[in-house]
Amino acid sequence: MHKKAVIIDTDPGDDDAASILWAIASGKFDIKALTISNGNVGVDKCVINALRVLEVARRTDIPVYAGAYRPLVKEPIEAEWIHGADGLGDTDIPLPTTKKAKGYAPAEMARIAKESEEPVTILALGPLTNVALAVLLDKEFASHVAQVIFMGGAVKVSGNESPRASFNAAVDPEAAHVVFNSGIPVVQIGLDVCNLVTQTVADLDRIGASKTEVTDFLIKILDFRRTKAVKLIKDAKGNIVGSIKAGDQVTTRKGGIGLNDLTATAYLIDPSWFGTIHAAMDVETSGRYTRGETIVDYMGLWGRKPNAYFAHSVEGLQLVEQWVQDMSGYRPD
Repeated sequence: MHKKAVIIDTDPGDDDAASILWAIASGKFDIKALTISNGNVGVDKCVINALRVLEVARRTDIPVYAGAYRPLVKEPIEAEWIHGADGLGDTDIPLPTTKKAKGYAPAEMARIAKESEEPVTILALGPLTNVALAVLLDKEFASHVAQVIFMGGAVKVSGNESPRASFNAAVDPEAAHVVFNSGIPVVQIGLDVCNLVTQTVADLDRIGASKTEVTDFLIKILDFRRTKAVKLIKDAKGNIVGSIKAGDQVTTRKGGIGLNDLTATAYLIDPSWFGTIHAAMDVETSGRYTRGETIVDYMGLWGRKPNAYFAHSVEGLQLVEQWVQDMSGYRPD
């Protein structure tokens, strides 16, 4: 079976970890590398977490390259509230014995894409800083990339970092703007579909029942999100005025969690689960209240050619069922 060439650009993150494991367990892809950026936690922690994931999956043959330690312009934004201070739920998982590969992630991304026998697909699970830097480093990079599947954006729903922006887009809007305007086809798997995909306690219990090293690892790192993650909402004076739990953003199957990166990985695995619109899209970089908003030009008012696919619907139950089956049955070589 032919395996699609894939680079996973990621900022692990518990849902990133779950997504990497699913991509590996599916057996469908030639994963060329994990390229790591600052995002959910700092880039050094994200590198460690990527190595941890590959060790538990027994795929240490996949190189891990460290990349951007901050966004292109603004200061970093992190999401420890939902991922824990270490990014994997503060579970004290042993440090990896393997090391990151030598090389800078954006440069390695460009090299791998150029050397690949076929155009690579980039599964972008974090801010788009590394991908944008690869675009800026190598003018031929875009011609070697089949598509960028971006887990980020919010069009018809609220953002989760601001009222109009999802976390990954809000962290580095300038990078997202570069990528959306690079000539590489972008598939936006944003909160419009992620909010419709819920992993319930029953789903996690089914996976956990397999009692493999991989499923034990997965259930362990997801416990923080399921039971402890709370984002405190503060007013302009720093007073706590409210809170949000991890499951509050999901709109179906209440009582579960929403692993947003898993939804993006699902598009990589089976695009037929999604409904999309091909349209001109761009990213707001300067709005006081809308910085990081991803915008779809439904009516063609910009006069631009379509550059992206906006995912607006998803077969959420089918997606989750496949994830449960794949992870429950996965046994690393």
